[in-house]
Amino acid sequence: MDMSKYIGIFRSESEKNIQEMSDSLLALEQNPENAEQMNILFRSAHTFKGMAATMGFKQIVELTHEMESLIDRSRTGKLTLDSYLIDILFECLDTLERLVEEVCAGMENKIVGREGDRSEGSNSGPDAEKILETLRTINNPSEEYILQKNEFCTFSLDKGIEEKGKRQEVKEKTGEKTEEKAEEKEKGEKEEETEKTEGREKEETQKTKEGEKIEEREKGEKIEEREKGEKTEEDEERERKNAEKEEKEKAVEKEKEEETEGREKNEKERQSGKEVKTQSPKIHSSRVSTEKLDKLMNLVGELVINRSRVKELTGKLKSKDLDFALSDYQKLTRELQEEVLEIRMIPLDHITNIFPRMIRDLARGQNKKIDFIIRGKEIKIDRAIIEEIGDPLVHLLRNAVDHGIETPEKRVELGKEETGKIIITASRQQNYVLIRIEDDGKGIDAEEIRKIAFQRRLISRDEAEQLSERELIQLIFTPGLSTASEVTDLSGRGVGMDIVKNRIEHLGGSIKVDSKPGTGSRFELRLPITIALCQSMLVKVGMERYAIPFTNIIKSISVRKKDVRHIRSEEVILINEKTLPLLRLRKLFQLPAIENEENLDIVIVEKAGQYIGLVVDSLLGKQEIIIKTFKSRLLEKTRGFAGATVMGDGSVILILDINSIT
Repeated sequence: MDMSKYIGIFRSESEKNIQEMSDSLLALEQNPENAEQMNILFRSAHTFKGMAATMGFKQIVELTHEMESLIDRSRTGKLTLDSYLIDILFECLDTLERLVEEVCAGMENKIVGREGDRSEGSNSGPDAEKILETLRTINNPSEEYILQKNEFCTFSLDKGIEEKGKRQEVKEKTGEKTEEKAEEKEKGEKEEETEKTEGREKEETQKTKEGEKIEEREKGEKIEEREKGEKTEEDEERERKNAEKEEKEKAVEKEKEEETEGREKNEKERQSGKEVKTQSPKIHSSRVSTEKLDKLMNLVGELVINRSRVKELTGKLKSKDLDFALSDYQKLTRELQEEVLEIRMIPLDHITNIFPRMIRDLARGQNKKIDFIIRGKEIKIDRAIIEEIGDPLVHLLRNAVDHGIETPEKRVELGKEETGKIIITASRQQNYVLIRIEDDGKGIDAEEIRKIAFQRRLISRDEAEQLSERELIQLIFTPGLSTASEVTDLSGRGVGMDIVKNRIEHLGGSIKVDSKPGTGSRFELRLPITIALCQSMLVKVGMERYAIPFTNIIKSISVRKKDVRHIRSEEVILINEKTLPLLRLRKLFQLPAIENEENLDIVIVEKAGQYIGLVVDSLLGKQEIIIKTFKSRLLEKTRGFAGATVMGDGSVILILDINSIT
């Protein structure tokens, strides 16, 4: 049977089961007595093994079987699930995850005609064999397992088994316990055998007594018949044969009755089965490829554009019937649009579920204690955004562990709890999703950043003296800047934060950071709910219209021209006793200035944690637009624009990218 058509289902279900096992292990590490999580761990392993067996992946089945046996022994109290065994089980999950990826890739290659088969990848063979051997050693206790557990604090596949001399030493230490266990086992076997023997003797005695009673009863009947003298031996023989004949006839009749009843029962069961079959459960969900969802979203986008165009055309006809029909049309298209957008939405948990294990491993590697908390993981975001923000979040969390949280000893010296905290909080705002990543570590030292940035010639001496604390902290997003004293596997090379910023801004979002030395840091990510649809403010500059996404807009105001002031040849205004720099879009687009203007229409936007006032000719109002990104190589690198959209009249307007606008 060709199983390749089920590889997609196998991959997704495997990821789900492996994640469930990982979550259960994390919970059991905190509370080994949690029976519910232990059962979830066992069920997930059993389900995963069954799927792999169905697909014919032998190596995965063998590894999962030994893992399942270890979990079962822990579940039944035969084995204590300590940190050593939890580390081993985590190694199992990593190996299984790698094996699943390799077999799925191999089968997909086979489908498209490249090399690949249903067997596991050869690259992972040795590691899988080593961990399989370790599991078998644990499930079948011997001196090797005892030695391995006593000698190593952390599980490692590369160390193997120690020399024979050390094994002998352990054997001598554990010899007495082994003999006691053997005696107890032998004693138990003897007691069990004795119980079985006594049971058989009682059963035989009971049968003998029953046989004696029957024999005595038959003898009594014969004696009674002899005393009466009513029957001869021939009569007795004849009666005996007749009785046997009658019994045979009764047995035949009984068999016929049972057969008839059986047929009737089977017929009822079949009828019942037919009734059940006609009332089988309905299918409440189905799998749809992301390509089809993207195509459906594009079609809905075209429908929305068409709706806007029809609205403009019918507005000139002034027909009540047409307006009524158009109202229903708009309602239906909006409902369709909302349903399609909802289908594309994925809970944030889709990416955050890997973070607890990652934080746990990083903390153990640096001998730190960290309490990791996730809030709002049920918040839904567009699938395309979820796929893009995973790496930025991982980098921010790694930095929090490496740069932020101190060692337990250092935290105690500073008067803090020895266990640090890293918290991810997601919340749904009106037009965007806000994700906060905060820690209670040592924070960011602005003066240290000033010094390093000047030393590496990232800023001039004048800039170093004039930059405020907030502006200095924003320099962490500059390529090449790092406050780490040494390069590690996690950080220190001065790359990463600039990539985080570029990725977030590419999605139409923004990122800002607040920090206080000794208190901690907080990163805020503002992301659009979807990249396919955008609520925007339409503005006019010259003869053209432009769209500004609401995710960047703080508010819009109108001020008198005489209120504009100049600082170092730059236009600014004062709002709530704070200076707001102005950027005229006419000047940016190299258009002639308006003469004799009395009032300025200003849209206040946020850029890199700072507020800027964009001066436009006029505000045209709020508009829901479909974003069309630039696919041309010539246009995709154009700064200042995030894409374009088509209006109802067929005209194309550009969408401003506030983060890259200069």
